[in-house]
Amino acid sequence: MKKFFLLAMSLLILSAQVEAAKIDSYQKILESGRYTIRYENLTPAPRITNKDVVELYGKNGLAVEGKDFFLNRPLSGVIVGDGDNRYEEIGYKDFFQCRLIKGGENFIFTRYPSKNGGFEYFGEKKGKVSANPRNYLVEMLSGESFGDANFTEMMTAIISDSKKNSAQKKYKFVAGGNLDNGLTYEDFSANDGSEVSAIRYYFDGDTLKKISFATSDKGKIRKCIVKILAFNSSPEQNLLNLPSGLVDTTKR
Repeated sequence: MKKFFLLAMSLLILSAQVEAAKIDSYQKILESGRYTIRYENLTPAPRITNKDVVELYGKNGLAVEGKDFFLNRPLSGVIVGDGDNRYEEIGYKDFFQCRLIKGGENFIFTRYPSKNGGFEYFGEKKGKVSANPRNYLVEMLSGESFGDANFTEMMTAIISDSKKNSAQKKYKFVAGGNLDNGLTYEDFSANDGSEVSAIRYYFDGDTLKKISFATSDKGKIRKCIVKILAFNSSPEQNLLNLPSGLVDTTKR
C-alpha cells in the first residue's frame, strides 16, 4: 500500500508538471522582452457616477446607450515590447490613453476619434507632445507595467521568480486540468501576508485564450477576467513610434 501511495503521488506530481508546462512558452516570450499582447478586460472596475442623473439626460446626453454609460465598460489594451522600447495603451472603444517609451524618453498622450474621420491626439496640447525622462528607478522598484493593475499582475505572475523584484508576488503552480468546453487550465496562487491571490490561465491547445484573477485582502475581494486576443513574440513596430498626427515638441 505504501509503494502504491508513493507511486500515485509521483504520478500526480509528474502530471502537475506537465500541465504547468503550457505557460512556459509565454514566460519565455515575456522574459525575452520582445512581444505584442492584445487583450480585452471583461470586468473593469466600475467608474463612479450618479446613474440616476445620467439617465435623465435621455437621448441628448450621456444616456444614449443606457444609464450604465460610465459603468463596467469592457476595456481593451495593447502592450508592445522590443528591448528598451515599449508601447502601452488602454481604453474603451476609440478613446485610449497611450504611453510610448523610446530612447530613454517617456511620451504620454491620448488618442480619440476625429470629427473628420480617423484619429486625433492630445499630449500637452492637441497634436503635440513632449517627453519626460524615463524613470528607471521606479521601473526597477515596481517592475514593468502592462496597462491596468490587474493585467499587470496577471503578466508579472508568469515571470520566473529569479527575475522579479521584491515588490512582485511569487506565484506557485497549484493545479491543472481539463474543462468540459475543451479548454485546459493552469492555476497559480500567492500568499502575501493578509492578501491571498489566485490566477487561472485558460488554454485552447497550447494557445492562451483567457485569464481570470481574484485576490482577497482583509475581506475585500477584487476580481478580473480578460480575454487574450494576441500574445506573440513579434513586436508591432508601427506602434513603437509616435503616430503621424502627433508632433514631438521636446526641448533637448
